[in-house]
Amino acid sequence: MPELSRTLPSEDRLVLLPKNPGVLFAFWQFSASREEAFISSALGGEVELRLFHSEDKAQVSALKAAWKSGKAYLEVPAQGRSYTAALYALRSGEWEKLLESNPVSSPAAAGMAEERAYASLEFHKRVHL
Repeated sequence: MPELSRTLPSEDRLVLLPKNPGVLFAFWQFSASREEAFISSALGGEVELRLFHSEDKAQVSALKAAWKSGKAYLEVPAQGRSYTAALYALRSGEWEKLLESNPVSSPAAAGMAEERAYASLEFHKRVHL
């Protein structure tokens, strides 16, 4: 199936979204001029997505991907914290920062099933009678 034609954005963007308590989803789009830099090999063929704690800017992980993939899933080391991502590409052998994402908070897990509050069937029967 041929690729669908798409309109390129006027500017580059990197967006970070929480997927679940342990994973963030990142996606990026490049403008026509940035895509041309990758195609002409002015920028390397892959990008590196780096994840940082928002509070202290400490890097917590890095993941390499093809520049055309446009998306990646990043595991978070600690749930319930705030993160940002930055996208880097190689230019003349050096990593150059291209984009920085919005900050996003990783949700905290709800806990074990036994720890969650629940209502018994008897309770529901009494309430709905």
